Amino acid sequence: MNNVYALVEHFYENNVDAEPILAQDFLEKYLRKHAWQGADDRALQRIWAAVRMLITYIEQMHLYSFSSLTVYDYQEILYRLAQSDADFELSEADVNSFFDIVADFYDYYHTKYEDEDELVYLQDARASVYENGKFTMPPRRSQDEFYSSLNHQENVTEEDVDKLNAMLDDLLHRVGTYFHGKAFLRDMNRALLLYSGPEYVNVPEEGSLTAEQEAYWLSFWDYFLFDYHMIETDEIPLRYFFQHEKSRLTITEQDIIRDLLQAKFTVFYVEGVQDDFVTCCNLFTDERIDLPDPDWMFPDAEHMIFFGHLHARGVMMLNYVTSLPASDKLRRRMKDIILRQLDFFRCQKPDATLDDFFQRDAVAVRHTLNIMANFAQLNVVPLRKAPKPLPVNLDIRRSFEAEEQVLREVALKMGFSVFSTQLICKLFEDYISVADPASYPEEMPAIVTACLLCYGTINGLDFENIPKLYDIFGADHEDIRRHIAALRQRLHCTRFDPRYLTEEGTVSSLYLS
Repeated sequence: MNNVYALVEHFYENNVDAEPILAQDFLEKYLRKHAWQGADDRALQRIWAAVRMLITYIEQMHLYSFSSLTVYDYQEILYRLAQSDADFELSEADVNSFFDIVADFYDYYHTKYEDEDELVYLQDARASVYENGKFTMPPRRSQDEFYSSLNHQENVTEEDVDKLNAMLDDLLHRVGTYFHGKAFLRDMNRALLLYSGPEYVNVPEEGSLTAEQEAYWLSFWDYFLFDYHMIETDEIPLRYFFQHEKSRLTITEQDIIRDLLQAKFTVFYVEGVQDDFVTCCNLFTDERIDLPDPDWMFPDAEHMIFFGHLHARGVMMLNYVTSLPASDKLRRRMKDIILRQLDFFRCQKPDATLDDFFQRDAVAVRHTLNIMANFAQLNVVPLRKAPKPLPVNLDIRRSFEAEEQVLREVALKMGFSVFSTQLICKLFEDYISVADPASYPEEMPAIVTACLLCYGTINGLDFENIPKLYDIFGADHEDIRRHIAALRQRLHCTRFDPRYLTEEGTVSSLYLS
């Protein structure tokens, strides 16, 4: 019974329901393909062990096909495989080997069956065993775990929806209370300033609110939890909360947050409203999205633009959605403007995708859409050509590591974010690469001061008119002014230069440029 084909034959003889899930002859052809490629019987049995566990699980759970398997199903399959196979452990190597085997099998499976949903969910499952790049096997769930069980319900009952909404509301309330603590006061104030822009003075107090004010806070929390980057860590708050409070969360609460963390900032419009769902279209990819529960829809929805966080493959499909009036023509204009912003963003990250841009500067996208929808201002991005960024110079970075460290520490003490300090150091490196070598090290205090002051000016801050900042590194004022002039001339720096623009500068540029 050691031969893999004998094991397959024995399995199918004793599991009549396996054939509809995966034909025996198709599986044997797949194994022979690997045998012809040099796989020995031990390797073939590892493949069979993984595929057999998939078939068995699908059969036992009455799921009918591989495309029915969710992230939670793959996690449970791993636990079952570790129990039944003495050669399999829940280690990073064995788990990744399992995912590799299944991915290869799905590739072959798709030579006959066109549906490729399996690979998408498998990729999600592989990602689910990592947190911040570290292998972490999620806890095993019971079969009656409420949240994960919803994945296999074709029609979620109204009672379950109410229960889920109550759990989500309670969880988000706890998250909100957490970030109202004194430790996050600087972040909250900065987030409100970024989110509100020039209208920061009109921010309503939380408490007894009008419908408009309540919408403001719901939209703000959607931004804060998913898009805002924290000053000291550059993490989004929801991920920060999950990392620091995970031990206090139930498995269901952990699953909800994991799903929410998969959500992506999405700009879309409505194509049609049905009884049970709303057909939408992603403004940038033209991807069709069917959103449940049309109750959130507006009477004039087809003449509006929407944005919020969607997770197409999770139970929680959408968080709070913001709406703005927008004709077809205006939508096209919005798309063009935001794609131009992406070009400017690539001055910092040359290979950036639209998702990269949204992850870093979703607040700028929010402001852009709001300006274009409500203020009849169509050109919120400069028409000039995006400047060409200077390449990273590792030799300069190594040679001036001590100077950069001092510059970074001073910038952090001044209240700049971790991300801002990275841009300040890049400005310093770029200037050193074009400056006169004879001017340093004697004038290094003037150079780092000039970089700090210029960075502030680039981002819309009036640092150069604050005399105390000239003395921060003990440099001669004339030397500082000379290097400021040289920096602007040699790097062709202007106000709101996209190479060195942080979130604050980006938002300011939309209203002041």
